[in-house]
Amino acid sequence: MNVDRLFDLLTAYRGEGVFNQYVDVDPALDLPDGPAVRCRNLRCYLEAFADADYVLVGEAAGYAGCRFSGIPFTCEAQLVEEERLDWTAPFEGRLARSSTRETPWVERSASIVWPAFDGRTDCVLWNAFPWHPFGERGPLSNRAPGKDLDDGLDTLRCLLSLFPSARPYAVGRVAQRALKRIGVQAPYIRHPSHGGQRKFKAGVDALPVRPCAV
Repeated sequence: MNVDRLFDLLTAYRGEGVFNQYVDVDPALDLPDGPAVRCRNLRCYLEAFADADYVLVGEAAGYAGCRFSGIPFTCEAQLVEEERLDWTAPFEGRLARSSTRETPWVERSASIVWPAFDGRTDCVLWNAFPWHPFGERGPLSNRAPGKDLDDGLDTLRCLLSLFPSARPYAVGRVAQRALKRIGVQAPYIRHPSHGGQRKFKAGVDALPVRPCAV
């Protein structure tokens, strides 16, 4: 899988009210090599899920999750120490934290999404707007992408091209709109936030599992 073009797009972006976690550093929050850590984490993740049958596209990077991990719907705690996810085992020593926080960041959406997969490795996660749009409360807040949602469309196209056999699904209406703008009519799965946990789990469970080879 050639992901260099994807990382070119990710690192080139600059936008008002947006933190690009793949190139930007906030000295108060990030280790000096934070962007390199997050890029490496993402490369490991894409390698781990290279054979995915589904691309689940969310909205945007959240401050407690992808902002510091570099991986959509994933937080630092799920990459290191006791809470690390099963898929991380082959990448021990390559995955790392990027924040200066005393303890790893934990994100609610991430803590819903990964248990919903129940060990499935056929779903790869992405965000329609892959960077962190922060709100009026500052860098540790979130906002929904507005007109800047279109800024992520080329990156979304590129990500989908890396998984040509995978079927895209929209996790939330914002993602569904973004996919529609690039000509992809994607089925809808309820976003896990704001009380959507059970419906998100039901949406994942409804995705057919590829039969095991005999």
